[in-house]
Amino acid sequence: MTRFFEVTARDGAARLGRLLVRGGVTTPYLFCPGQGDDLIVNGGNAWVRSPVPGRPDAFTVPPYIGLPPRVPPEVVGLYPPPEVKGDTPSGVVINPDRTVEGADLYVLAGARSIEGDARAVLDSIIRVRESTKPDTALYLPALATPENVSLLVYLGADIVDDVLATAKASQGLYLTVDGEVPASELDEMPCDCKVCAEHGAEIKSGPDSCRLIAEHNRGQLATELRKIRRRIRGGTLREYVEKQCRSRPWLTALLRLADAEYGYLERRTPTYRSSELLACSAESQRRVEVRRFADRVRTRFRSDGKVLLIVPCSARKPYSTSKSHRAIAGALGKYRRYVREVVLTSPLGVVPRELELVYPAAHYDVAVTGIWDLDERRWVAGCLRDFIDNNRFDRVIAHVEGPYVEVCAEAGREMIFTCTGRLTSDESLRSLVDQVALAVKEIDPPPRGHEQAVLDMFRRMADYEFGMGKGEMLVPERGKFRGRFPGYALFDGREQLCSISPQYGSLTLTLEGVKRMGLNDAYFVEIGDFSPKGSILAPGVENADPQIRPGDDVFVKGRQAIAVGKARMSGWEMVASSRGMAVELRHVERFS
Repeated sequence: MTRFFEVTARDGAARLGRLLVRGGVTTPYLFCPGQGDDLIVNGGNAWVRSPVPGRPDAFTVPPYIGLPPRVPPEVVGLYPPPEVKGDTPSGVVINPDRTVEGADLYVLAGARSIEGDARAVLDSIIRVRESTKPDTALYLPALATPENVSLLVYLGADIVDDVLATAKASQGLYLTVDGEVPASELDEMPCDCKVCAEHGAEIKSGPDSCRLIAEHNRGQLATELRKIRRRIRGGTLREYVEKQCRSRPWLTALLRLADAEYGYLERRTPTYRSSELLACSAESQRRVEVRRFADRVRTRFRSDGKVLLIVPCSARKPYSTSKSHRAIAGALGKYRRYVREVVLTSPLGVVPRELELVYPAAHYDVAVTGIWDLDERRWVAGCLRDFIDNNRFDRVIAHVEGPYVEVCAEAGREMIFTCTGRLTSDESLRSLVDQVALAVKEIDPPPRGHEQAVLDMFRRMADYEFGMGKGEMLVPERGKFRGRFPGYALFDGREQLCSISPQYGSLTLTLEGVKRMGLNDAYFVEIGDFSPKGSILAPGVENADPQIRPGDDVFVKGRQAIAVGKARMSGWEMVASSRGMAVELRHVERFS
């Protein structure tokens, strides 16, 4: 049971937390042992040191045998595992092949030996994080520099130190977020920190240069951690990491390899958030939010239409509010009732019109050049191909221009192209209307009015959020909606079932909505014998659906009450954690 560390906020595998000593110490934390920082007491080599007494105000690491990550597992097994004793804050030095329970802090042995080896760094972090409790801290010693620390935190590090930054100072290396340079080669100081501003000449060649460079390097690390903490709070660390990983090839490789470990990151990444997703690099296409959206469209969305209309994305979100989409809708007029629409976009692939409000479809921005690279075309074409195959439309009409035409062609499915030049030109729109009218005449698809289209949007959003079939259970045939797009609320008579949260791109359920969907076996959280109030803490959770992610609406069920609220951690994490908020409650119904 973790007693001295608590996670307070999450952004994927990155966390904000508190070390519960000295009134609370915020993580990610920069440990500076050479500067008198005694927050972590190092017990030293087990062969030459006796046990170190624990302290209530510091994390005590008992004497250890440091076996670095590359040591074969059979060798690791020859040495006794470290022991966790006492009631004071504890830490242990571990090898990725050795699981030790009961500590509050885990220190990766020999982390410095794998610096620059992207696969070894990633593998070590994942194995330690997956074999320890989710509310324990991970310390990566002698590995952090200003240029790599954001990626280390993104992958799961909670504590780093200034050891490597100080060691590089002894070599005369001046560190920045962009890399390192010999201080003697600086033409001018690239930093305006106090040290550089007051001692620029001494840094380059003075007798005290090593100490001054170390002070600057340490300050750069501290500044970078402040940026990282702000990014985690705002849910934008990924965007920063995509920029920062360009400084060295091994960091670029580290991010790409991390994205390939989809399961590790997906289990920790929110389903919904209010921050904007900025797709500014090739790595954006591989991030969890993009792949998860495409996967759910493939597995949780089904259309009942017969005629599919493909249109390109727009800069303005939601797409329906853009000038080009309004022009297409206006030109179609009454014929729009007979088609189902899908928006073609990079990096998300395809966005059915019914899901245009779902995160991140209404919450992303992408660099627009008019040129799609090979990976983009293959990805989006594959998403379109799957969408057409899964929904079996009788006719597919593509009203697209430029690179979208190439993507549609690469999908390899029969479709009719209607754009004769500019997307919204009179000639192109007439061609579109003519083809839709012909499809209506030949196929005779059932029409769908505006009211039914909105109800279908609620159904498909519920399927996307909670699983196939949940939408039909939630939305009654004669359901009504109130409000203005995009902030609709769904009612059955006077009973409100849910509403759409444009801020988060999700449905916000009432208890009645939960009951109608029957979330007893999906997106549920079971609690103990108590009556919940403002929130559910992890110690009160007895069981939870492992598919729950931060941001999901969940059904809380207990022996004294039921409730609905928003998950603040993943379902598996609720069960395994001993601290932290699991669910922020919205509606509670207590049993009399």
